[in-house]
Amino acid sequence: MEPRNGDPARERRTSALGDAYARALLTGDEVAAEIAIREAMDAELSTAQIDEEIIAPALWFVGELWARGEISVADEHLATEISIRVIALQRESQRLARQRRSSRVMLAACAGERHVVALRMVVNLLREAGYEVLMLGADVPAEALAAAARRHRPEVICLSVTMPGGGDRVLIAMDDVLQAWPSARFVAGGRGLSSRVRERPGLAVCDRVSEAVEVVDAVLKRAELN
Repeated sequence: MEPRNGDPARERRTSALGDAYARALLTGDEVAAEIAIREAMDAELSTAQIDEEIIAPALWFVGELWARGEISVADEHLATEISIRVIALQRESQRLARQRRSSRVMLAACAGERHVVALRMVVNLLREAGYEVLMLGADVPAEALAAAARRHRPEVICLSVTMPGGGDRVLIAMDDVLQAWPSARFVAGGRGLSSRVRERPGLAVCDRVSEAVEVVDAVLKRAELN
């Protein structure tokens, strides 16, 4: 029979994910169930496809096993609860993806800062996560950063601090930006961050490149709650 989406490779992939999800439900493995659904989302299956071709068939199969007495009612209830939590996760991931697509992040190294390798890594991670990214590069004076913020209106500005004394330049840049674009939120990272800078209200600190997307997500979520 011809696959519904006309793509045999995708049909096989969907079937494999459905099997993995069903196994996770039967073993009560919520982590494995979440991984299967995340892989389905990464494969760009739609919400309807995930619901109709992965989650629903697995729950139907679990129900059949319970009806035949091959699993207990507790097993069936656990599978249902795992699916409810996974569906909530799926919806939250989709909400976050929509938010990222509509959010702009600007990145720069302040005046005197010429080391931007880590900042470029962050650029790649943010773009892969779905954010609209503007990279201003190295050695950006505070007034130039403020002008760019006023023009492009980013939701978040990420600043890199590697040189001694760079923290003071970050504080100056933040003050200038807020005068030009009061809605800006800030993330900073790098070895040049002093404790005084870290304690600045309105500044989120990112200690590792790998945490950049998580930190930016958290900044935007706090903005939604305010």
